[in-house]
Amino acid sequence: MGKHKQFGKLTLAAIGCLALVGCVTTFMPSNSKIADSEPAKSSFPYNPLVYHLDLAILAYQIYGQSLVWPFDPYYEERSNGDNDRRKMMAKVKTWAGKQGVAQVAKKPGLNSYRGPGQLNGFANNGSHDPIIYNYNLIDPWNQAITNADGKWIEYLTPRQITANIKDTRVCYRPVGAPIGAAATAKIKRQHSNMSPNAKGYLLAFEGATGDKGEKAQPASQSLVGFILTREKADGGYDIHISFRGSRSGSGGRAAFEAFNTSNARGNPDWITDLGYNRLTASEGGAYVSSVGEVHRGFTKSMHSIMPTLMHCLAQVPGLKGGVKPDNIYVTGHSLGGALAQHFVSTILVGNQYGPDATGAKLPTALRAWPWKNIKLITFSAPRVGNETFAKHLTVDKLQSEFFTSPFSPTDQNAITVTNQQIIPRLMDKNRPVAFRVLNSKDPITTEKGAGGKHVGKTVYVNPTDSWHTGGLPDVSAHEQNTVRDFMLGSLNDNKIPKVAIRYVPMKGYNPEFDETQKGSVAEMQKLAAATKAYYRIRKIWFDDALFDKNFKLRQEIRNMP
Repeated sequence: MGKHKQFGKLTLAAIGCLALVGCVTTFMPSNSKIADSEPAKSSFPYNPLVYHLDLAILAYQIYGQSLVWPFDPYYEERSNGDNDRRKMMAKVKTWAGKQGVAQVAKKPGLNSYRGPGQLNGFANNGSHDPIIYNYNLIDPWNQAITNADGKWIEYLTPRQITANIKDTRVCYRPVGAPIGAAATAKIKRQHSNMSPNAKGYLLAFEGATGDKGEKAQPASQSLVGFILTREKADGGYDIHISFRGSRSGSGGRAAFEAFNTSNARGNPDWITDLGYNRLTASEGGAYVSSVGEVHRGFTKSMHSIMPTLMHCLAQVPGLKGGVKPDNIYVTGHSLGGALAQHFVSTILVGNQYGPDATGAKLPTALRAWPWKNIKLITFSAPRVGNETFAKHLTVDKLQSEFFTSPFSPTDQNAITVTNQQIIPRLMDKNRPVAFRVLNSKDPITTEKGAGGKHVGKTVYVNPTDSWHTGGLPDVSAHEQNTVRDFMLGSLNDNKIPKVAIRYVPMKGYNPEFDETQKGSVAEMQKLAAATKAYYRIRKIWFDDALFDKNFKLRQEIRNMP
């Protein structure tokens, strides 16, 4: 594959140490001296930065709803640690091989098991954790829970977003189909949570993670984001494209297993995250950017995403009577922020869909859309390319201020979420913009060490004085709820919903949990009962029959020899 320049094999601890130095230079004049003010008027139901973080959370929510075993999707509930976990995953892989043969023969469409390639007649990676999905389970209108690693993640996307969705579809690679093929299926469900005046469309799209570009190490499939149409009072509409971030059980183990370039294993999302080698344009990076060098893991993922994402987008003109959107917004948190950057670059600087949305692969019906004025808003996003790439995309294509420094981990010219320039730029139909929103203490978003540069004007959610930006890195600063809480505290706006995601201790929704019996049949039954009770108590739609069927399947796999 040629010689790849590395992003730098930095642990969080090393990143934290590098984050203690400082001094700043910029390539463009800063507008940060503009005084903070009350938010300008916008077409959004509440502050557009928080709104887009909530869209990023909805991407996580939809992914979580697609999990077949949300009570233990990553096999963490094992009584004898990693040994029992490995045995359980080996049995799931054996089952997936047999189930795949049946599915490829029947070609069941959307209502099938997804994830490992062998389930659908695709190239299979036996070193990946076998995370199992059914996309027909997604329900964007309602809240959801999953058990990631001994605590519940509760997704509470505000109704200001979800109630306006009247139609949900999924774009995916059909069973047995070649790479690049795409199909669409409609979710045949409606709820009382839907507004009677709902006009929006949500189209979720499948992609793949877990491919660093090494031979014989293919990716595994999952839902990676969605497209949302947001109708406005003036009769127009905007397009929002949201990418999800990584999801796993133990983050420490996932990072350790995924770290090796030639022999990565474990969680597919983390393998993509740590595909840190960079590609030049001649080595295949031109798919994302003909300028500079780009992160190999994210680039490989973008190859899998673009066919289904474009298949989704190509349906919008028909759904909207041929009317083009006023604005196109792209967002995501963490890995989702990385994919958002690469998507925008693929359109504006890539050699297949670009440059400037003129490439041969861009559907004809989308060519008149306002791609040159695209708006990019990332949250807690990592670096995805070298300085040449990042500066070109930020300055030349997105007309935004670019931050770089030989020493400082923080941007001295950053603005905060209350700054008056943010909303006017996001509402300007005639200009693009890129904002990178983060907590300055987030070690994932550090500017230091080998690894390239960030895309977008820096927006700190925490105060920018030295007391708040200095000190040791804090991993919790990376989380969606932390970023959101900081924004709410600064904005002090009652229109903003108070919560969109929260983490709940295991006993919060499973009060009979017994840590000493973790992984036993009895404890697994408690987890299943707690999951069902969550929806029943809140009178939320939930497919109990299918859940029971899948729980029984899990137990049958567990009992396999």
